[in-house]
Amino acid sequence: MPGAVTPFPLAVSEELVIQDTPTSGPSGIPVSFQNVNLVIPEGLASGATTELIPAVNEESGGPWGVSPEYIIFTFTDYSSPVGGFDATVQIYPAQEYAAINPWAESSLTRLQAILADPSIPFTNDNLSTVPFNGAAKQHYAAQAKLIDFNGGKGVRMISQYGQFPGKIINSNSFYHYEGLTNDGKYMVAALLPLAIPLQSTAENPDADGIPYPSDISDTAGISAYYQGVTDKLNAASSESFQPSLSLLDALIQSITISIE
Repeated sequence: MPGAVTPFPLAVSEELVIQDTPTSGPSGIPVSFQNVNLVIPEGLASGATTELIPAVNEESGGPWGVSPEYIIFTFTDYSSPVGGFDATVQIYPAQEYAAINPWAESSLTRLQAILADPSIPFTNDNLSTVPFNGAAKQHYAAQAKLIDFNGGKGVRMISQYGQFPGKIINSNSFYHYEGLTNDGKYMVAALLPLAIPLQSTAENPDADGIPYPSDISDTAGISAYYQGVTDKLNAASSESFQPSLSLLDALIQSITISIE
């Protein structure tokens, strides 16, 4: 992951709207801000801070960070054995974001294609990517799955990013989700650190029996390596990730965005 992660956006010009989570909803800790609410599953985090972030231009955020005004939920006491960046959910106006950020436009286009035709293979070449990572490469996409939230749907996956073909180790990957409300107005993006069920380390990247090429210019070898990692993680139980994928999916499924 290159540097600090700059989260996602949602322009909210209307007055503050605080909503109660329905009592019939999922159990956990309800958190509401503006027109968005969600429920943190028990054991995932102790709560969340919320903030409305002003629009970001290239001077303040770099070309990859350009965005309209957005909402961010940042989870406190998040239960992951790995760190490196905050666990967040971000909501922002899809069309406005795509209009000013080319990486957001590319990610949204890929997401829309898959939502329109779920028979499209869930491969790294077809899946949406994290827009604010700019030119950083998504090395692999494992455990890709359609996940609905209240009033929308999207795709979750496990990934690792880098500026060059790096080694996949057990502490550098994360769960990320790109979703869209059914009316296409709002984009949901979650970036949640997790430990993957691999033994690989920077010093011993072959610990899981998947050889990492000695020459990173060996494109065929690199492709085979990432595919091997993807296959191994796809075969892993959702409960072998920390936090479990089922816990993270429950967080996503709890999201509700009110249309004003």
